[in-house]
Amino acid sequence: MSLIVFPVILYLLSAFLIALLWKKYKKISSIACFSFSVLTLISVILLGRYVFENGKIIYFIGGWEIPIGIALMVDPLSFVFLLVLNFILPIICWFSISYMEKYVKSSYFYILFSLVSAGLNGILISMDFFNIYVFLEISSISSYILVAFGLKTEQLEASLKYTILGFIGSTFILVAIGLILGKTGTLNIADFTSVAVEMNKIQLWFILGLFISGFALKTALFPFHFWLPDAHSLAPSPVSAILSGLFIKITGFYPLIRIVTNIFIMFPESKFIMMALGLASMIFGALMAIDQIDIKRTYAYSSISQIGYCALALGIGGYYGYLGAILHFVFHSLSKSLLFLNSGAIEYKYGTTKIDDLKGLNDKMPYTTATGSIGMFSVAGVPPFGCFWSKIIIIIAAVKSHFYGIAFICVIVSIITLGYFLKLQRKIFYSKVENSEVNENGFNILMPMVLLSIFIFLSGIIFSPNIKFYVDKAVEIMENFSYFQIMEK
Repeated sequence: MSLIVFPVILYLLSAFLIALLWKKYKKISSIACFSFSVLTLISVILLGRYVFENGKIIYFIGGWEIPIGIALMVDPLSFVFLLVLNFILPIICWFSISYMEKYVKSSYFYILFSLVSAGLNGILISMDFFNIYVFLEISSISSYILVAFGLKTEQLEASLKYTILGFIGSTFILVAIGLILGKTGTLNIADFTSVAVEMNKIQLWFILGLFISGFALKTALFPFHFWLPDAHSLAPSPVSAILSGLFIKITGFYPLIRIVTNIFIMFPESKFIMMALGLASMIFGALMAIDQIDIKRTYAYSSISQIGYCALALGIGGYYGYLGAILHFVFHSLSKSLLFLNSGAIEYKYGTTKIDDLKGLNDKMPYTTATGSIGMFSVAGVPPFGCFWSKIIIIIAAVKSHFYGIAFICVIVSIITLGYFLKLQRKIFYSKVENSEVNENGFNILMPMVLLSIFIFLSGIIFSPNIKFYVDKAVEIMENFSYFQIMEK
């Protein structure tokens, strides 16, 4: 069995074994899930060695090749997403070991966690439209349930809204896939690209529009964002970390990269659509985050704004645009996962994330304050944290493409982001209260945040050249790779 299937198989095995053997034992189910997530990370690291030695790995399930068989592929672009995904997932799972103890049926959380993770990994390795859809639905349906996991009225309402809008996005994608099958007789991406050149341009534009609409809804780009603020702010914090740090990027942004740069390369105009969506999301998300009364809701709108940077950079294109998009994905995934875990640590201790109900946390929770500050400064683009470098590169890409107004807007949105995070810090961390005593969380809550904080800090100072080396390989895929090359071989 090829290593390429391990990220999916291991998480499916985790869900199966927890449901079959350890559902009644909270401690065992959490340890089992964490163990499988670590094993998956190891398998991805081992897979990466082969990817960068050979350029890409293609595996045909059952030995049936294109166009009949199910094809899986990992190249440097998908590997960067795989590595970030499977680095963050064990950290979130570790945090969940203590956080989810307050829920009665926490074993079900680890089953759903494993299914979401299997689906996200499956999207990244699939080279078949329908299999991407299947894995998308596995992760989406599991996430709908996870948002409502606490069974509170507002969580059920948020989950219902998320489910309805998610269903609409999935329908757009499924209709596009159906049209591809009807017009070309194939669902393999490489096979489709070889025959798409002969299709009617209007039909291709319609299919492209359906894909962009469906995946833009999944990634919550404005004006497809309606489900995100409630879903991300009301879900349990580990679920919010998955949704904001990973889910919206892998179910939406990653497919958009493939569609714009590798599949529908005959329509460079699609990049202007991405620029428009990205720019609108940046501005809207930043403005909406300013006056929120809940920490997690502030972070949710911030996610809309920051994913806008990724979409904008993808639209600008060129080396610096693609480099900025991938780097911002990497650093924002780490930073926003940290922030939602941080809000979970606060909620775990005080039972609320309402800003007005929290005062003087710097004196009560100094380590939580420090990790939260690192996450906020990173997302805001304060040097030397990673998002500073990704935003600078995106601004350089805009200037080099003569989009001077867009470069200026990028700077302004970063200033606004820093402004609402400083306001948040002043209100909840550095406000003064009487008789404050240190009251920190335990090891399993603190250490995942500390680990992410250290990596975010060091990645901006020490690891950047190494990160850039691997990301450059991904950028080459965005600039030069077409699935048509696979058919030619």
